Amino acid sequence: MAREKYNREKEHEIIGTYPPIRGMELGGTPDGGVSFVPETPRFYRPIPVYENFKMLFAGEKPYWIPRCGWFFCDVNEFRPRQHPDNLANHQAIDGGDFVDYKAQGNLYYGWFRTPLEWEPKSMGATVRPGNPQLTDMSRWEDFISMPDLDEIDWEEMREMNREYLATDKANQLGIQMGLWERMMNLMDVNNAALALMDEDQEEGIHRFLDQLSDVYVEYIRRVSRIGRIDSVMFHDDWGTQNGPFFSLETCRRFFVPPMKKIVRACHDLGIIFEHHCCGKAEKLVPAMVECGSDFWFPQAAINDVDQLIEDYKDAPITFAVSSPLLPAACSEAEIRELAAKWVDKYKDKGILLCQDVSLNGNPDHNPAMYPIFEDAVYEYSRIAYQD
Repeated sequence: MAREKYNREKEHEIIGTYPPIRGMELGGTPDGGVSFVPETPRFYRPIPVYENFKMLFAGEKPYWIPRCGWFFCDVNEFRPRQHPDNLANHQAIDGGDFVDYKAQGNLYYGWFRTPLEWEPKSMGATVRPGNPQLTDMSRWEDFISMPDLDEIDWEEMREMNREYLATDKANQLGIQMGLWERMMNLMDVNNAALALMDEDQEEGIHRFLDQLSDVYVEYIRRVSRIGRIDSVMFHDDWGTQNGPFFSLETCRRFFVPPMKKIVRACHDLGIIFEHHCCGKAEKLVPAMVECGSDFWFPQAAINDVDQLIEDYKDAPITFAVSSPLLPAACSEAEIRELAAKWVDKYKDKGILLCQDVSLNGNPDHNPAMYPIFEDAVYEYSRIAYQD
């Protein structure tokens, strides 16, 4: 069936609004640390936004280049407060009332009864090192138990998010602390790193990660029953600023098998899997491919994204590409020209667009120009893909 031709007037018509979101705390923001996403306009689109998002991963040409990220994009981020890790990280992004994080306090217990402390500079929660719950993975069952998913109020989650998940955006379930991150939180980083090299702990690590992956699989399945979930963003940082935490061989030995299980479960449910992996992790992309991960958003400042796109052009993985620096002195016409060149460069690469917020502190960058850039990327990619 022929595609609806791009109609600039029609596709810039406001047909509704997306509700405001206030549930994610960011360090140092003027309103006391809480990020408030105001009500935003909803424009006419030739197909639902989530369908366009999923077309990319089905190997089809989308109607426009999909935009990913936390807010102001094609994704509706979902981090239900019924999961304690989300409250600990001050990220209750859902359809419920505003969470008073100040009243909650900076210390909150997440899964495994881990004491997670909010740290505003990193805008997340982690353990205070020096008192790990585990030091020996060979005996982890003597000290901790897997989370009991029956303790989650699933009916409350369903009722709270009926409207929130009814959006035409791609609903993305965010999961804090994946496999390696969970090990680091339970053991402290040094003990977790040593465990990966200790033959006496290897079998225990395999048991732990296998059972933990089962918990994640069941969590995803249960959340998918309360509303439409199109994507999962699974947080598991495999890299530091300078390189991977571990070798590709180590990654394949410990993390690929349980991660593959989680990804397979997502795909069985028709859910796209995003591996949210901070750090310089280019050398571990082969492991991401083996896991079946659908996409990764590499930090452009420390990863060669264009080279990754070229190296893995025939692999079943794609990448989110950062928006470029938008010069402070540029006019609207010049920003649109930048967008036209960006679309021409990436239109045949099967990528997503994501705003590079790391540029916001750069005096040569004007983030206020991003909506113009984003709008132009939509227009030019619509035109490029309409035939």
